[in-house]
Amino acid sequence: MRSIFKEKKMRIIYTVTAGLGVLLLLVGALSASSEEKVEEIFKALQWYGHASFGIHAEKVIYIDPWNIPESAPKADLILVTHSHFDHLSLKDIERLQKEETIIICSEDCVSQLSGEVRGIRPNQEIEIDGVKVQGFPAYNSSKPFHPQEKAWLGYIITVKAIKIYHAGDTDFIPEMDKLKGINIALLPVGGKYTMNAEEAARAADVIKADISIPMHYGGGVIGSEEDALKFKELCHGEVRILVKK
Repeated sequence: MRSIFKEKKMRIIYTVTAGLGVLLLLVGALSASSEEKVEEIFKALQWYGHASFGIHAEKVIYIDPWNIPESAPKADLILVTHSHFDHLSLKDIERLQKEETIIICSEDCVSQLSGEVRGIRPNQEIEIDGVKVQGFPAYNSSKPFHPQEKAWLGYIITVKAIKIYHAGDTDFIPEMDKLKGINIALLPVGGKYTMNAEEAARAADVIKADISIPMHYGGGVIGSEEDALKFKELCHGEVRILVKK
């Protein structure tokens, strides 16, 4: 009886161990697959200086297009965080628009734009052809430039299950504690109108994105590469500084 019991016990241990091994292999495969997807979207990301980005994936998406080169492809989707001139550039938007282009923007921008325009507010979500776009609060808590009552925006953009957070013009705000599962975070570091490098590094540590990317510099308005380098030095997670296109 004892030998039979011992044999059964060994079988159970072997089965559990083998099952855990398979589970670990599956988790490892899923993790590798997720990392590959993040890298795929990262490679599709273009920085045009300041807070202006493009995501050139299956859909061509622009966020706050400003001083975009003539060679840039037309947009399927354009996101505008707020109505300041260096974020709402009518000249760039008109050049990137085609008949089917959809524009998502803060509500105060709607009247200045033409075509398929949809105004949203913070925490409102909209889905366009498989791309999820959620408005996120963006405001100054200790400066007068971006009042909270304006309902201006950051964005959480989900492309192929990868979440990109564009913070917009913002300070380090309490709502950032709620950000979960962000893969790529685009954070302003230029100071004065937004977070400076130290504040952005604290925000990055809270957000815990797979990759953090500094922005709101390099466009001739505010900030410099030194701000981006300081941000990278202070962050505990992975930071990648993009080269302006």
